[in-house]
Amino acid sequence: MSTNEKQYKSETVKIMIIDDVKANTLLLEKLFLMNGYQNITVIHDSTKALEAIDQEDPDVLLLDLKMPIVDGFEILASLNERDHPLLNSLLVITAYHDSEYRHRALQLGARDFLTKPFDPTEVSLKVRHLLETNHQRRLREDQNLQLESLVLQRTLRIAELQDEYVLRMITAMKHRDNETGRHLMRMSQYVFQVAKKLGLPEEHCDTLKHASAMHDIGKLAIPDRILLKKGRLTLEEFEVMKQHTTKGAELLSGSRSEVLIMAESIALTHHEKWDGNGYPRGLKREDIPLEGRIVAICDVFDALTSTRPYKSAWTEEEALAEIQRQSGIHFDPEIVQAFSEIFTEIVETRMRWLD
Repeated sequence: MSTNEKQYKSETVKIMIIDDVKANTLLLEKLFLMNGYQNITVIHDSTKALEAIDQEDPDVLLLDLKMPIVDGFEILASLNERDHPLLNSLLVITAYHDSEYRHRALQLGARDFLTKPFDPTEVSLKVRHLLETNHQRRLREDQNLQLESLVLQRTLRIAELQDEYVLRMITAMKHRDNETGRHLMRMSQYVFQVAKKLGLPEEHCDTLKHASAMHDIGKLAIPDRILLKKGRLTLEEFEVMKQHTTKGAELLSGSRSEVLIMAESIALTHHEKWDGNGYPRGLKREDIPLEGRIVAICDVFDALTSTRPYKSAWTEEEALAEIQRQSGIHFDPEIVQAFSEIFTEIVETRMRWLD
């Protein structure tokens, strides 16, 4: 038995089965228990499926298609609309043999199929394959982040610039919010591309790329009850959240490093607006540093196109249309124009950093 296989058969692996036929779920549950999986959730009432998925956060989902009231296709469609990561570990259980149904399930994000009546060995192999594939995907993602950190360390001369302190803060942010690491990497790539389009020197673009990854460092000082809240913030909570700009600038202040000086400026100004209605200081137009104006657009684009507890992800085209609508209001029109001209490249970058 391999190391990975042992890991997957530990108590940490969560398996969820959604099927209205109890005979099927009993057979699957017994099979998984025999194979060493101990954390198994069974849902017979498909109307409670999405709520259970959100609460349990399973590693693998076995989903029946033909169920009363809410069928498997509706559950798939909802997960697809939210770009739910569980789609990477979703195994459809189906009695349908018509390719039309298979194609429809695949289009909605299903990764593989089990055909009723199912073969126990096939079930075990498919589940193990999904777990191993996702484990490898997460390893690649971690390796990408580590490589990015290594490049950042060499570029900034870590020992001289005390950047280990900053990297530890970024790592702490990733531990508080799983999406933060991917958001930082995507957003800093967009910033680099926009800066190049604006004609900034290559070295300045590199500095801006690394500095922009620290734009939300002040969120380390925001309480978890607000930062990780699953829903919209109240006005009082939003006032606390807004403090991440000034707190981030304070964390980064006092350095002689060009990167950290720029990071301090970005942390403080990336929520200012072109028309002066931003925060924390209500700066307007060119009074907002160029780096803050660039990060503002890239940060909003990635936020709009990402799923949040209180909203579904927008399409890239919808996000672009909103950014263009906010030209001259929220955003610098010149930077909106540059962003629009390289939109295809931005989308390609987003696709690379999603996986």
